[in-house]
Amino acid sequence: MNHLNQLSRRELLRLSGLSLASGLVLAACGKQAGVVDDGAIARLGEAPSTTALAEAEVTDEVLLRTAASLEYNAIDTYTAALGLGVFTGDLAGATEIAKRFRDDHQAHADAVNSLVRALGGKEHRCANVRINDLYITPALALITDDKNPNVGIDVVALAHALENLAAQTYQGVVELISDPKLRADAIRIGQQESRHAALLAQVLNPGIAAMGPTNDATTGKPNIAAIPAAFGSQANIQLIVGAPKADGTRATLLLETPSLNSLIYDNVSC
Repeated sequence: MNHLNQLSRRELLRLSGLSLASGLVLAACGKQAGVVDDGAIARLGEAPSTTALAEAEVTDEVLLRTAASLEYNAIDTYTAALGLGVFTGDLAGATEIAKRFRDDHQAHADAVNSLVRALGGKEHRCANVRINDLYITPALALITDDKNPNVGIDVVALAHALENLAAQTYQGVVELISDPKLRADAIRIGQQESRHAALLAQVLNPGIAAMGPTNDATTGKPNIAAIPAAFGSQANIQLIVGAPKADGTRATLLLETPSLNSLIYDNVSC
C-alpha cells in the first residue's frame, strides 16, 4: 500500500487548507511586489470581468425592419428561381408570375422601409440571414439536387411557403405594433402576400375543388389549398421538396415566422 492510501481524511483536509492558504499568500505577495494586473489571469477568490450584452428592445421599428427583411428573402428566392430556368412546359406561365411577385415584394420592401424612416429608424434592405440559413438555403439545396425530378414544381412549392411565411409574419406583427395606423399599413401588405399564396396554391393543386380545405385520400393529410382555413394560421408551414427517398417519401421542412433571435434589431445591418 503506498503512502497516498495511508493518508487520513483529516490529513488530506489539512493539506488542502495549506494549499489554499499558500495560493492566497502568493496572490497577495504578487500585488505587493508591484506585479501589473492585466486581468488575463483570475486569482483565487476573484471572478474574471465580463461584458454585458447590449439590451435589444422589440420596437415598432424592429418589427417593421424584420418584415422588410422577409421581403428581400422573397425577392432573392424569386431571382434564384428565375435563374434556374425550370419554368418550362406546363410551368411556362410561372416565369411571368415570378417576375410580377418579385416586383411586388420590392414595392412592399420600399413601403415598409418608408414607414421605418418615418419612425426615425434605419431602413433594412437585405434578406433575413437566419431565415435564409434555416429554410431557404436547405430547401434550394434539396430542390436543385441532381436526383430531383421535380425541380420546377418544387420551386413553386418553396415560393408558396415563403408567401405564407410573409403573410403570417405580417399577421403576427399587427398584433405587436403599438401604432394603430402602422397596423393598418402592415396588414394591407399581408393581404397581398396571402393573395400571392392563393394563386401559387392553384398552380400546385389546381381546380375549384382545391380552393378550400381538403385531405389526401391516402395519407389523410391536408392538401394545399388556396383558402386553407377561415382565418390566417400561425402554425408551422410544411414544405415537402427534393428527390424521393427509397420509401417514396421526400424531405420535409417546417417554416416558422421570425422569433426573438431572428428579428432585425437596430444593431443589425446588411
